[in-house]
Amino acid sequence: MKTFIGLALAALSLALFAAVEQRSAGTELAVELTGARTGDVPASIADRVERDAEPDAPGLRRTRWRVAYRGGHVREVGATELVGPFQAPGACGGRVVVGQKLLDALAPITAELVARQLAGTSIVGLGAFVRVDRVSLRWARLETHLADAALVAGARAYVRAAATVHFEHASAPVTIALVPLREGEKLRFRVAVHAELHFANRVLEWLSRKLPTDELATEVAGDELDAALVTTLAPPPPVVLGDGQTLAFTYCDGPFEVEDGAWGALPFAVVFDGAPVHFAAGPRTPPRKDTTLALDLDVDALNAMLFELWRTKWLDRRLADAGLDRKFAEDATVARYLSVRVGSPTLALPPVLEPAGDHLRLAADARIAIVDGSGSASLATTGRLFGAAELRFPAAVKLAPLELACERGAKTLVPCYADLVAGLAARSPDFDGALAERLDTLVRSIFAGRRLPLGDVPVTLGVRGATVGLAPAARGVHVELDAELLK
Repeated sequence: MKTFIGLALAALSLALFAAVEQRSAGTELAVELTGARTGDVPASIADRVERDAEPDAPGLRRTRWRVAYRGGHVREVGATELVGPFQAPGACGGRVVVGQKLLDALAPITAELVARQLAGTSIVGLGAFVRVDRVSLRWARLETHLADAALVAGARAYVRAAATVHFEHASAPVTIALVPLREGEKLRFRVAVHAELHFANRVLEWLSRKLPTDELATEVAGDELDAALVTTLAPPPPVVLGDGQTLAFTYCDGPFEVEDGAWGALPFAVVFDGAPVHFAAGPRTPPRKDTTLALDLDVDALNAMLFELWRTKWLDRRLADAGLDRKFAEDATVARYLSVRVGSPTLALPPVLEPAGDHLRLAADARIAIVDGSGSASLATTGRLFGAAELRFPAAVKLAPLELACERGAKTLVPCYADLVAGLAARSPDFDGALAERLDTLVRSIFAGRRLPLGDVPVTLGVRGATVGLAPAARGVHVELDAELLK
């Protein structure tokens, strides 16, 4: 996403067009800006100028002025504005989905935790602890397990753990309900335990009514399972992108969702400092039946991440690292035939992703220094460069033609280098495949190879890779993580 403008600009080095604007007779198009994307044109051509203003919907919105001259020459300029509404900090923009498959993998480890906690325990009337078996972990809803009503104390969704604990004189089926409680930016589980004692003969069965199960429940209810579940349901860990840039995530005020026996999910927010554009949330992709771990990122979450990278100028530094200005100047054709040189582009506004039917549309507005000529005869101007791309997943990118206007003073826009831009438009399909490959590489680099410790549990959660798909109506993306428990 962050490279599509840079790669398109790199195509300048392949341009074979003279960077001289063709002018037809008559008054040239010049727009005197009166606002971010409103302006006046010369009176002599006002009746011939076509003005196309995009509606004030969320995103990067553009107004274009176009005029046709004799000989079929068309000149156009455009101006861009960031239109809200804008996001509130801490608003939910994604969720972590933990599949039943991961709980199934945690069940044997849970058995080990309970056995370790009860090792050496001896309870009057029960005898010494022997073993634990029939351990299961399950995403549960109260309507499916009405017998747990007293344990969950009004909660509708929880994690249900069950096991049979064996002592010398009795076996005890134990049910543990772990109900998620969020306290600010922290998550913990309220643990409730119920145990029933089954003795080997009637005398001991009679004695069991004299023996409270509180002691057994206290022994079984440890902190390790709580810590493991907190880790798996936590927001994504900070993503370190280098150059001092880190994307951070936190809990938000949203519901705990559970599909009985299938998956559980907690929402999270992106930490940012500013005001990214806000889009209405849409439906999310249902997790796969074999989901281990997944992330849902709404368009708002993606835009919050882009905004933070733009605000901290991380995207500008990546464009500068690409060395587009140097590559352009060093191109043999440019060095021999053209007097035009360009600087490194900088993003004037945060890039914005928005739903667009069956794909996401990424738009960006940049500034680029353009120098034509050398010495005292050189002409320097600031170019306003606008570009957009269609994004589909699995990774596929389609660039739209670039748009360029030059500033003549702080408030006047004029067409410039139209033939050069037209040449780039013809070449944009050449870069679609390269951009798709870079996008796929970016996604895999963010997730692949991560290892997450699960509290005090003696295993880690390893992520080998990720598969990204679009949410319904392109309202976000669904990321299925190829994850497993590693000892």
